[in-house]
Amino acid sequence: MARRLRLAIIAGLLARAGAISAAPVVAAWNFDESADARIFTDAGPRGLNLQRRQGVEIIAGLKGNALRPKNAASEGGLAGAALSGLEVGAAVAAGDLSPGNRRWSLSAVVRLDLEATNEGVLYELAVQAPGETPLVFSVAVSPSENAFVVRCLGRALSAAADASAVRVTFPNPGGPPHGEAVARTLFLVAAEPLPRERWFRAELDFAGGNTLTLRVDGTPAAAATVTGGLETLPAEFPARLSLGADRTGSQPFPGVIDELSLRTDPDER
Repeated sequence: MARRLRLAIIAGLLARAGAISAAPVVAAWNFDESADARIFTDAGPRGLNLQRRQGVEIIAGLKGNALRPKNAASEGGLAGAALSGLEVGAAVAAGDLSPGNRRWSLSAVVRLDLEATNEGVLYELAVQAPGETPLVFSVAVSPSENAFVVRCLGRALSAAADASAVRVTFPNPGGPPHGEAVARTLFLVAAEPLPRERWFRAELDFAGGNTLTLRVDGTPAAAATVTGGLETLPAEFPARLSLGADRTGSQPFPGVIDELSLRTDPDER
């Protein structure tokens, strides 16, 4: 009986640890469109179809096709793919496009260029409050630092606790007080060299609260803690979703993106 109980407990823990892999997909882009396609279709339930920018090309991927952002400065045209509009705002309001107080994950199949050194953006969600610097959640790769770089909003703590952090404020359409958060940058430096010139799956799992884990091909590679926990991006302002580059079409991803998906667990906090 005791052995059965122990096995049941272990099974429950394993099920909980892997829950995000079974959580609903809220957005997914496979980039299997033709080379001249202007729209990249979202296979998720919201239909967040991205508009192709000039500075990208479609090439053969691991499965089907893949997206390669070009260097906008040297090859002309803005890099990546992007979308703005009411559908993005609705997804922000639902908490689908960035982590907050519930479990959320980003998974991507990517291939880094052999000689890449510059940091490039894989995924970015930017919210533009009136007259303010955009509030951003982004995931980038820095090959020279062997790291994934996450920029996010954290909960504002006391002045003493956040003395070295960048504090940001934004209007509150519902009335005072204004919104307040802390802009944080997290470096997830992998224990082993990130693969070059081969496909691998990178997963970023925000377990709710303040824990972030990077997995490479299913193996934990790095972890970080968000001091004070994450702050959800406000949903009252225009939002822009970008893949393969930042919101301005700069900082192209240093390689190729075969697929990218987002999952969230509405029941796990």
